Amino acid sequence: MAHRIKTASAVIFLALTGAAQAEMLPGSEWAPTEMQAQPFESARDVFIRFEQDGRYFGNGGCNSIRGQFVTNGDAILFGPAAATMMACPEETMKQEFDLLQTLDSVRQFDRSGTDLMLLDTEGRVVMRLRQRDWD
Repeated sequence: MAHRIKTASAVIFLALTGAAQAEMLPGSEWAPTEMQAQPFESARDVFIRFEQDGRYFGNGGCNSIRGQFVTNGDAILFGPAAATMMACPEETMKQEFDLLQTLDSVRQFDRSGTDLMLLDTEGRVVMRLRQRDWD
């Protein structure tokens, strides 16, 4: 009987762990460290914050961005981003455009502590981020 209880507890724990993975993003804020296998460096404050209501908000380097996201286990889908329309230097605008294109390609995520990897449909890491609000 004790073995069955331990087994049932393990199954419940694993089911909750999968659900918890999806709940690990709301309320957190992240800064990119790598995009498309290249170090991500920006003179501006680039970040993404996942809100409790399924929306994301951030800054792409020039413009504020916002949209919706949905998770299911380790699957994630970013809805189309709305952005302000400020003009910035061409290099900054290109980096912001690339960031938005990369978010559009994301289908999975893997969070390990203060590190977040966003992956495409092929399972390739397309962006790495570090949590900014971990304290």
